[in-house]
Amino acid sequence: MHINIHAIYPATYLNMVSQLMKELKLPTLIDRLVPIDAQCQTRPSDIVQLIILDMLSGRQALVHLEAWAGQLDLEKLIRPHLAAHQLNDDAVGRHLDRLYEAGMQEVVSSFLLQTYQIEKLPLRLFHGDTTSKSVYGAYESPSDALHITHGYSRDRVGAKQIQFGLIGNTDGIPLYTDVHDGNTSDKEWNPDVLQKVHKQLEKAELTGGFVYVADSAAMTQDTLKQVKNANAYLLTRAPNQLNIVKEALRLAEQPETNWSEPFQCTEKTGATYRCFETTGHYYGHDLRLLVVESSALDKRKEHTIAKRVQTEADKIAEMDKQYRKTPFHCEADAKQALLACEKELAARFHTLTATITASEQPKKKRGRPKKDAPVEMERVYHITLQAEVDKEAVASERRRAARFVLATTLPEQWLDRTMDGPELLALYKGQIHIEMNFAFLKDPYYTDEIYLKKPERVQVLGYLFLLALVIYRVFQRRIRQFITEAQPMKISGRKLTKPTSQVIFQLFQYVQVVVFELPDGTKHRQFGKPLTYDQQRVLKGLGMDESIYL
Repeated sequence: MHINIHAIYPATYLNMVSQLMKELKLPTLIDRLVPIDAQCQTRPSDIVQLIILDMLSGRQALVHLEAWAGQLDLEKLIRPHLAAHQLNDDAVGRHLDRLYEAGMQEVVSSFLLQTYQIEKLPLRLFHGDTTSKSVYGAYESPSDALHITHGYSRDRVGAKQIQFGLIGNTDGIPLYTDVHDGNTSDKEWNPDVLQKVHKQLEKAELTGGFVYVADSAAMTQDTLKQVKNANAYLLTRAPNQLNIVKEALRLAEQPETNWSEPFQCTEKTGATYRCFETTGHYYGHDLRLLVVESSALDKRKEHTIAKRVQTEADKIAEMDKQYRKTPFHCEADAKQALLACEKELAARFHTLTATITASEQPKKKRGRPKKDAPVEMERVYHITLQAEVDKEAVASERRRAARFVLATTLPEQWLDRTMDGPELLALYKGQIHIEMNFAFLKDPYYTDEIYLKKPERVQVLGYLFLLALVIYRVFQRRIRQFITEAQPMKISGRKLTKPTSQVIFQLFQYVQVVVFELPDGTKHRQFGKPLTYDQQRVLKGLGMDESIYL
């Protein structure tokens, strides 16, 4: 029997990603919502799957896409009878245009809600924030699709940019995403996006409201109004310049303030917190205000306080140097100068000790002194300054710097949960999950520079970035359901209990599949070498098996 080797494919982890997209019914949804051209050899879903695989492969998205597709087992990854030459640049461009015309925002929103329902994710708590991404190109012509322009850049100064908006749960899985203009303010984005999330949740027939956690840009009249209209609750960090926040921080300074007992937000050894609660009234909305004090101080704030202490010490030393050289001819003048000195210094972090000393020195007269004339002496007064760091004042400043205020419309009891200080702080700290998504969107390993010329295609590619993020996060959530503290995994000598998707991807980095062509023309797939125990465990944990490769 004569058997030919038809191909050898680097299967890697992309087969798992492909299977996950199918389980989440992404191709089916794309084909249902985006019209298919009967004359076209490919479908929009083919391009969507290929680009998402491309992004998660670590290549620069869309660069030499056709050539890269030629190295893949497309029949396993996407669908049978799909050839790499059908996925050329022209085909990709046409499908990006079709996706735009179909309304990519609606397509993605439908998929996100569908994902929540398939994965049985709760629809009660969401975190929201935005980030920017630099793009390359002139983009001079105005476009209704996307205004690519200069804005507050989180990447590099002077860059034109687009912005991503994300609202998701504590697993980092978005329920709502958008790609919006590069100069949109978060204060405008928050109230607008709440209306859209409300519509999303109405489709899911959610009752009882939800909690929206956001940064300080959400503390506006419009956002509070939309939160109320959406039957939701807001939890945000309140800006220090607000009068209600200043009053809350003033109360924190009072000795009679009833602080809570210290507590921690995580089981791991870390910062401890204490808090106390007061109330405030803001644009007709009653708010609970939680003043939180942390035992750990942000490094930037530590540096700022240290710099202030040093600057004050340097100023005192310079003034002492000047006074040592400046004689006063009467004690009253010296005392008056000392009062002015203390007023000018207004030392906050040092205890100042001033000494006025009297001494005799030759009296200076005009002209040249006569020969053998007796030296006439006069009494003069000098000021000496000595400073010592006031440790209590520095500690007090650190405590003030370590305090911040959370504002919420949540009641004290919600859905059988007590919304006390520790609970509110834990909810707010979940904001890190959205920020970790931004790290993914900015990681050049996944999403490198955008060079597309049409804003419409830039917008669609932005949504595909976001879809890749959703697949990555769902994959990670599934992995963490069976790799736990009780059932860890060892990779490269490390014990993993909460692995990232990237770590699991690396475990499958060198999987290869050999495709044999039999005499009758049929094809048979076989691993280059058998999967390891850990690789088999991952497949089993994901509810998959070797058939996704073979």
